[in-house]
Amino acid sequence: MFQKILLAVDGTEANKTAVREAISMAKESGGKVTAVYVKDIGYSLNPIYYSMEEIDRDARRVFSCVMEEAKAAGVDVDYKVTVGHAINDIVMLSEGHDVIVCGTHGRTGVKRLVYGSVSESLSRMARCATVVVHS
Repeated sequence: MFQKILLAVDGTEANKTAVREAISMAKESGGKVTAVYVKDIGYSLNPIYYSMEEIDRDARRVFSCVMEEAKAAGVDVDYKVTVGHAINDIVMLSEGHDVIVCGTHGRTGVKRLVYGSVSESLSRMARCATVVVHS
């Protein structure tokens, strides 16, 4: 089973199912979860700046669901926050992990073209197995 689980979190409702799945996987296997939140700066000609307070506030909000699930299940979780590009950062952090667990919003059509699909890109680019959990 998977011992080192990288959980990509974004704080959305769709992501809560992925959180529960990752915690469940860790509990069953005796593994450890590393939850990562990427404050995405996007791809714009105008750079986006965030204050440390804003990043800290957002990370606490995003990780609150993970903390609740992990505590209830008795699973240890490490937390990481990066500021950059979600796909690149998560792929880089996946090295040394057995699996990435992420949720999907299930976007199709124009929304998918505009927003892209982090989960699809992770499944193609990751250095380990990827579990995409549908909400």
